[in-house]
Amino acid sequence: MNLRQSLLRSAATGIVALWATTLTGCTPPPISGGGYELVFNDEFDDLSGLWQTAPFGGSLPATAANGMMTVRTTAANAYRWGYVASTGPRFETEPSYPFAHRWQYGYFEARLRYTNSAWAWPAFWLFSMAKTEAWPGENCAVLNAEWDIMENGVANANGDRPAARWNSSAIHRNTTDNSSDGYCGQPDDARGFSQDMAGTNLSDWHVWAGRWTSSQLCTYLDGELLNCMAPFDTTAQPMHLVFTMLYLPECSGCGARPSSMQMQVDWIRVWQR
Repeated sequence: MNLRQSLLRSAATGIVALWATTLTGCTPPPISGGGYELVFNDEFDDLSGLWQTAPFGGSLPATAANGMMTVRTTAANAYRWGYVASTGPRFETEPSYPFAHRWQYGYFEARLRYTNSAWAWPAFWLFSMAKTEAWPGENCAVLNAEWDIMENGVANANGDRPAARWNSSAIHRNTTDNSSDGYCGQPDDARGFSQDMAGTNLSDWHVWAGRWTSSQLCTYLDGELLNCMAPFDTTAQPMHLVFTMLYLPECSGCGARPSSMQMQVDWIRVWQR
């Protein structure tokens, strides 16, 4: 058995075991009575082969302990982002991600917390599986969709909208690949929402969720509706889950950067009709 066969067998065994786990739990109130069924969950008792860092960006690997997954970004790692996604292991042959977990439509919820710092830029989001599979090339048959269920801190360039207080979310029609002409030569378009939630420590333990249908994308905090946005024409495509923890690239009013920041994820669940 060669290395690829061994890795494939190991990854398949782990993912089958994950899916074989008994899926239990009450239907969340935002989708109660809507015909949704729990199709995926992870309690992070350990890290299966599903959760992987990107092959770019220099992320530290996630860790699991005490029933939580931790994603870190540190000064020792040159302040590079902490990134983990439901792609499974990457192979050099096609398909690059044969064990990726991806979904089109559904209700996505995660219980998480993150470092309370003015420099914090935590995010819980979904991203185009077609783009991830095509990297580092381009699959221009499908543009590059993204949905940021929670991207707090992104608007904090001068220190007055910290992630512990300001909630932000967004959808992208064609997220840039940072080339001069954009992904497949087409610029991005985005819709966003942001609000001050003074009095609520958003960095503490909360359940963040997003409901994705063909007509709207809605976000929730602890079961309460935050906002809804209309999809783009590119939104209707399979996407995988991502958790990231970043330092803001700049923040004039944030003081000194901390040496380490983290996001801890207690569990993740996906419901579909």
